[in-house]
Amino acid sequence: MNNRKNVGPLVELGLTGLESEIYKFLVENSPATGYRIANGIDKPMANTYKALRSLMAKGIVMAEQGTARAFRAVPTVLLLARLEKRFHEMKTLAEAELASLRPAAEDEKIYRLYTAPQVYERLREMLRRSEKIILLDLFPSALAELKDDILAATRRGVNVLLKLYQPAEVPGCLAVVTPRGAEIMDLWPGVGINGIADGRELLIAFLSNRATEVHDALWSRSLVISANFHSAMLSEIMLLAMQEGLGFQKNKEPKMLRRMQALQKEPLPGYAELLRRYRDDRNDKEETK
Repeated sequence: MNNRKNVGPLVELGLTGLESEIYKFLVENSPATGYRIANGIDKPMANTYKALRSLMAKGIVMAEQGTARAFRAVPTVLLLARLEKRFHEMKTLAEAELASLRPAAEDEKIYRLYTAPQVYERLREMLRRSEKIILLDLFPSALAELKDDILAATRRGVNVLLKLYQPAEVPGCLAVVTPRGAEIMDLWPGVGINGIADGRELLIAFLSNRATEVHDALWSRSLVISANFHSAMLSEIMLLAMQEGLGFQKNKEPKMLRRMQALQKEPLPGYAELLRRYRDDRNDKEETK
């Protein structure tokens, strides 16, 4: 069996690549001498013995008493328990160290994101930080990934408006489905994601179909871009709601559309910040005259 494959998880948990290969070899071939291990994983003897000494120091490998020593791996359940304990110890230390740092001030530059986890983490943070309203344009797999976080935002009283590409039940949200959903998803082979929180923060991303890579992704807290993008997306969602004819009865506006119109008239946090900024700038200029 080739134990050189799939060592990534053990490396992520703190072992080196060579240590991972040796441990996996020993799980299936204990006891084994250093010579047999080196041949089994096709590594130089010197490197193998150095990694074995490291594994023994970590308590992950045991050595037979004597001169021609053979080695045995500790049971996997013990290894995982030890790695888990070590992880929590390091996590506690990292939390204490990071808590002493003073975060840099927010800025309004545009940043590129490079991994799918980074995209979803940023969206979850936007949902957690949103105060009033968040607009989301999500392909189905993105909605499934974020559904719990969306529901948590609605429970906090945040207005969540969704533009979707196929029908889905998302309690507490105002959702519209574009009639061209299937056509758009066929046209764009990937996962489309757009989000604007409070007119303050936005994310635009396009991931691969399996979300294993990012085709393109941008995030910013630019007030000018976010506030304008909010207006554009809200108008698009309202237009889709009217096109669907949701709840039209006897020439009365649908309940969803009435709620959207009310939200459109309410002060938006991002707009308020922009107005304060421009007002302050104007006042500063008048004072210098």
